[in-house]
Parts: sequence; C-alpha cells; structure tokens
Amino acid sequence: MQRVMIGFIAVLMCAGIFGRPIPAYAGTSYVITNDDNCYVPSNTSTVYALDTSTGYLRLVETLYTGGTGHCGGLLSAIGTTVSRDAECIFLFDYGSSDIAAFAIPTLTKVGNYSDPALIFSRGGGGSMSMTPNGKFLYATYDASRNIGAWRRNADCSLTFIAAYTATSSEAKVTSVYPDLLVEPHGRGLIVSLPALGGLELFGINPDTGMLTDLGFADLTSLDCFNIDGCFPNGIDITRKGLAVIGNGTFGSSAFTAQISVTKPYFKDLTYVDLKNSANLVGDLFPWLSAAAYATGNGSLYFGFTGLQYPSGVLQTSLSVSGITPGMPTRINSYTGINGMIQTTGNWLVLSEWFNQLQVFRINGDGSLTATDQGPVTDENADGALTFFIYPPTR
Repeated sequence: MQRVMIGFIAVLMCAGIFGRPIPAYAGTSYVITNDDNCYVPSNTSTVYALDTSTGYLRLVETLYTGGTGHCGGLLSAIGTTVSRDAECIFLFDYGSSDIAAFAIPTLTKVGNYSDPALIFSRGGGGSMSMTPNGKFLYATYDASRNIGAWRRNADCSLTFIAAYTATSSEAKVTSVYPDLLVEPHGRGLIVSLPALGGLELFGINPDTGMLTDLGFADLTSLDCFNIDGCFPNGIDITRKGLAVIGNGTFGSSAFTAQISVTKPYFKDLTYVDLKNSANLVGDLFPWLSAAAYATGNGSLYFGFTGLQYPSGVLQTSLSVSGITPGMPTRINSYTGINGMIQTTGNWLVLSEWFNQLQVFRINGDGSLTATDQGPVTDENADGALTFFIYPPTR
C-alpha cells in the first residue's frame, strides 16, 4: 500500500484538524469510498486525493475490509464515515453484515464488528451515522429490520450497545430503515421510513448511547399523497434543526421538517415541489452547503438518481421562507443512474453508478461545471459508490 494517506493524516493530527492551515496539504481533501465489492478477497475502500485548486482526483490508497459488500450499490446508503477527531475510519460491509474499523494514522484494520441481532440482506437499504463527538455509531440493518447502536472505543474498536426498532404504533410494521442521520448536536437520530411515508425520531443518551423512541411523523398527510407519492429517503439537517428529506419518486419533490428532541418533536412538516426544467427524477440525496448547514441560508443541492430516467443535481436556495428551486445540471452517467453527492469548498463530488466519481466546480451563482478530468473510474468498485469527504468543511 502507498503511504501518502498515512503521511497526510499524521500531519493533520500534529497540526490540528479544525480549519487551521497545513502548508503541505492546504490544497488537498480526501474522498474515501465504500466500493461495495462482494467478491473475494474482500470489500475495499479506495482513497482519492482531491486537489482543491483543480478538482482533480488522484488514487492514493486501497483499504481491504475483510468483509463483503452488497455488490450493486445502495443508492441512498451512507456506508463510509471518518470520526471528526481523525482517528477512525468505519466501513459498512453490507454482504457480511459487519462494520470494518481502521485506525488512523497507520490505517491498520482494527476489526470487523457484528452481532447476531443485526443482519443485512442484499435486497434493501442501510446507512450509518456517528455522533459529532465520535463516541457512538448507529447503523440500519434491513433483514433484521432494526437499528444497531455501537460504542466507539479509544482504539477504534466497536462495542455493541443494543438493537432498536420503532415502537410508535404507526411505525411498528415498517420493513426497512434505509437512511438515518444523527442531528448536528448529537442529541437525536432521525430515520426515514419510505414504506410508511414517514420519519421516526430517537433521542440519544449522551452518556450511554442508548436510544429512546420519541415519535413518528406521517408525511402521507401532505400533498405528496396525491401528487407523486411519499417515499422519504436521504436526510440532511441544519444546525438549527431543519431536516431536509429527499422524496424517492418519479417526480421532483422533497420534504422539510423542524426536528427537536423536546416536544413537539416534529413541527412544520412541508412537502416541497422542486420544479426543475430538466425533469430530473428520483430525489434521494439532499446536501446542505456549509452556509445552509450553519445558518439555514444558502445553497441546497439535491441529487437525483434518475433510475434510467433524467438524472443530475438540482441547485436550490434555502432560507427562512423555504426552498427556492434553482438551476438543474443534468448528468448522463454511463447507465443513466447517479448516486450520492457531497461538497467541499467550491467542489461537488457525485457518485455515478456503477463505479465512477465525478467532480464539479460550484460557480458563484451555485451552478455546476464538470472538471476537465471527467468521470474517474474506481476499478475496485462494484456498485453505486458511497463516500466521505475529509476533512469536513461544515
């Protein structure tokens, strides 16, 4: 293995990771993928350096999880995360129902963590999310129809806490929690329930990591029920508690909701028609710009999978008055299916099914322009890549 990534993170840890300039690496971010490979010898993670002056990606490292992936990709899954203290990388092995942990800066694999109560299949969705302080990790498992709570230890190993299912009467019959996200203050965990057209909110005990089911929000009471359907999927949340949720339909819409771990848990549930001239469909990936994440005002991007129909990214504006649709960038990937999006600074990274990443410059008006490099093929990948950009810029 190359050691470029190790040197990079070692310098980060010596210099600090929260915004202080690092001369040797000031122009570099890293895109860490989950390749979702289900073949022998194991699933992999590919690490790319992202040149923040050109937007070009460069391969620097491959990690081997020892488990197996889903093979084919899970379009709204989050299968990769890095703890904010820059000490641990976690990768979800969907095929073997485990989470592989790697320690930084050595990039040594610490172990693969699973529990008989937590089973994933190759037919549904699943994601994972960490608390901002890096103490707890949560993941969804579609076959066992539950959420696993894990304590992250000092050496990056994981200790199983408990398995949870929704207890509110409306959500007991749900089959899959495809997406989940810890809110920015680490006090709550929101999960999407597309089978029921709703959301479930759990409170997080800051000392033990245990979850308490707080309640269910029924989105089918909104206009989506009579227009294009109510199938909440990907989630993003501002620091002020405004959740933005993609609607995985053949239309162009989303939801917003004000989330709180004190009553009322859900306020101002809203269906949003994301009118766009490119007729993009399959809205699974909301992503808040740094400004929108911090203040509730700024660019908000939606990734549309297309599902072999028009796919791409829609730039909108978020403000106290709601979401204002903006400029669509239609992106015709090889199969016509796109995956997740994330931004860092002036760059947006898009996963294109089944094994490519593409970087776009975010222009001053919020529109997108592809780099001259074009799509970059990840030879290890076997599905819609999920990835994490490090260091985070919001």
